[in-house]
Amino acid sequence: MKFLITGGAGFVGSHIAEELIRSKRGEVVIFDNLSVGKKKNIPTGCQFIKGDIRDLKEITRAVRGVDVIFHNAAFVSIRKSFDMPKEELDNNVYGTLNVLEAAVKNGIKKFIFASSMAVYGEPTHLPIKEESQLAPTSPYGLSKLRGEMYCKVFQNKHGLDTTILRYFNIFGVKQTPSDYVGVTTIFINQALNKKPLTILGDGSQTRDFVWVKDVARANISAALSEKSGVKVFNIASGKEITVNEIADSISKYLGNKKKHFPATGTEIQRARADISKAQKVLKYKPEGDLLKMLPDIIDWWKDENKK
Repeated sequence: MKFLITGGAGFVGSHIAEELIRSKRGEVVIFDNLSVGKKKNIPTGCQFIKGDIRDLKEITRAVRGVDVIFHNAAFVSIRKSFDMPKEELDNNVYGTLNVLEAAVKNGIKKFIFASSMAVYGEPTHLPIKEESQLAPTSPYGLSKLRGEMYCKVFQNKHGLDTTILRYFNIFGVKQTPSDYVGVTTIFINQALNKKPLTILGDGSQTRDFVWVKDVARANISAALSEKSGVKVFNIASGKEITVNEIADSISKYLGNKKKHFPATGTEIQRARADISKAQKVLKYKPEGDLLKMLPDIIDWWKDENKK
């Protein structure tokens, strides 16, 4: 089989590529504009095409001869989407439409769409099920929901076999550090730079943290699953961890103190996913434990910051 990963030089995409190469599933093509992703993340053995999903001609050429598309290229920040809604819309909606059109033109067998817990907004009940209310509270969440809806349209109109994976808060190595990425990466880099760990609000807010390698394996399981209409799965750990717990654990290893700032009002208070559907259908078994894996992640960042 031949696989194409949009955003394959980025955090999640590069781990999907690694798992495909490791398990010898077939040819792997990386399609990335390197605006966030890094060429050094691309595993040996992959073909690399520098291109942008916002260019229909570029992505259509890249998809020729491909069997499966993992669509991970996106504008990925909830907070930043409030400041840059047009750029976010261009990437996450029009870019996704381009990839879907390219998939149909080239007779793609499977289309795996990277969605987000942000489509749920503030949950009314926990755990969050795939059938829970969809009420995004950010431009990012809205664009991911629109992407899901376009996937369903293309499934119904063109028969494109689509699976939607709603990622919760992903942790692991190779995440590009910035003010807008995962809280674990932010805290570790703040600590290594001798800065306080900045927390919005009192830190009691919870998230469901999932290891990036578990996410990668879920993508591959989805790609190999049988065709049965549009499928939607939560990809998470099924557990809650508070922001304070993460900050305190990092402080234990690196000694930095916390510093609290007023909450912005743009982030949800609690999140915990129901992952039973993915467990049953995809045989999904999350293995990563954030608090136990923190020392290894910290060590990786220490080495990375020396380069």
